Amino acid sequence: MALCTVTRNIKFQGRALSTLWRARWFGNSSFNKEVQLYLRSDAHTIYKAALSAVSPQEMVKNNLKFHQGVLSIEEREYAIDKNISVVAFGKAVLGMAKAVEDILGDHISQGVASIPLGLPDAIKASRNRELIDSTILSKNSPITAIEGARNNLPDEKAQYAASRIKEVAESVRGDDVLLVLISGGGSALLPYPVPGITLEEKLQTIKAVASSGGTIQELNTVRKNLSDLKGGKLAKAAYPAKVVTLILSDVIGDPLDIIASGPTVPNYSTPANCLEIFRKLNAEKMIPDIVIQYLQQAEKDQQKRGQVDPVNFPHVQNVLVGSNRFAVNAAVKKAESIGYAPVVVSTELSGEARDVGHMYSDLAYFAWNGSLPQLSPVTKDVLTDDLFNKIIIARNAKKPVCIIGAGETTVTLKGKGTGGRSQEMALAVAIDINENFNQFPLGKNPGGLVLLSAGTDGQDGPTPAAGAVAGPFQVLDAMNEGLNPKEFLRNNDSFTFYSSFQNGRDHVVTGLTGTNVMDIQVLLVSPSF
Repeated sequence: MALCTVTRNIKFQGRALSTLWRARWFGNSSFNKEVQLYLRSDAHTIYKAALSAVSPQEMVKNNLKFHQGVLSIEEREYAIDKNISVVAFGKAVLGMAKAVEDILGDHISQGVASIPLGLPDAIKASRNRELIDSTILSKNSPITAIEGARNNLPDEKAQYAASRIKEVAESVRGDDVLLVLISGGGSALLPYPVPGITLEEKLQTIKAVASSGGTIQELNTVRKNLSDLKGGKLAKAAYPAKVVTLILSDVIGDPLDIIASGPTVPNYSTPANCLEIFRKLNAEKMIPDIVIQYLQQAEKDQQKRGQVDPVNFPHVQNVLVGSNRFAVNAAVKKAESIGYAPVVVSTELSGEARDVGHMYSDLAYFAWNGSLPQLSPVTKDVLTDDLFNKIIIARNAKKPVCIIGAGETTVTLKGKGTGGRSQEMALAVAIDINENFNQFPLGKNPGGLVLLSAGTDGQDGPTPAAGAVAGPFQVLDAMNEGLNPKEFLRNNDSFTFYSSFQNGRDHVVTGLTGTNVMDIQVLLVSPSF
């Protein structure tokens, strides 16, 4: 039953009942637990629609068209006759590789996929037949899957996979097509340091830059210049063969040169840039001597050549096949189809998870009351005139609002608990709502409010949960069970809280989804008009 129908029925019942009866049925709160159940169900429905839209299989099949020996990808066409080689690296590429195998079949001559350690076993253990069939390569597949990068860190197994990928790239010829599949986590699964630098020395360098406050751009500059495959070097290894790269983004803004450090994207950074980064961050003493010496020599060699990398790769086609924008668009369509007024906050949310949670609390207040509270800094950044007007229009039409956001937040660990950014955000919102309960006044009908925050990969931090759902009764009910939500939040222990509360009722648990386009939040507000 659609939410709007349920809400209308509850409104009608509310008008017919005496004030005393209404107080007993709905309580003295503006929020109603029956409405909460429907909102919770709708939030899950909208989230699942977002996930379906960014399944690796759908993304690949939507972009690869093969007919009568011709492979069409956007505006380009390639003659195919058993001349396809496939290389892949990332958390979601196993499903992408299976989709390529389904489409191109025996036209694939060879292939290597570098995937996270334990991924095939985890997918099989899910017993999700649809996921297994759409992700696990066939028994006689020409694509070999190699597992590595335990805990998303480069290791010897991932380096071995990278060496095999380099061999495939160097083996292709002018009439061949190298199909490259990339998703989030690809950087850790493609470690191949330049000659003379060991994997340990490169990792020591990256850690030094990160611990000294280096930005993601600075980290990628160093990675590219110390790698024999990143920063466009995979594409160079395959020249003059045609290179087609399908990219599933997990990076805010979808910058192709940053996703997996851009192995098929031209690199405009230089060894001199790396040395300058070390100086700026005062990290030079933390960098191995061999790395400094290599970069200094590389800088001299580049100065002798008098040129930087070419400005384009005419033999390369890079195609962004999926990102959180695709997921958000699907969420908007689903929300609208079941009776909500959908509003998109941003697809580029970042910052502390609990701070972004405060932003959602502000927007919930606004959608409920039609007036603005004292805004948090994050809310000030995202509350555009367009967002403001859409929420007002929805309120004037007396429609429930679906506020959708996406991005990748962070958690600064101060406690010793277990959790993830999505669960921490949900818990922060639940606490906010409880502390400001009186700011959601009761109108003529009961209303409801739910936030679902979850990762699209099905794993929120080092936990088996994808995320959690927050609601207005959560904190009070938890305290009745002897749980102190604020203490769990202080200890960064959101997973333990949601596991303990109501036997895990408010956890979002999907298992591994086979995709990864950052996190999505669905905030549903059905005001008590």
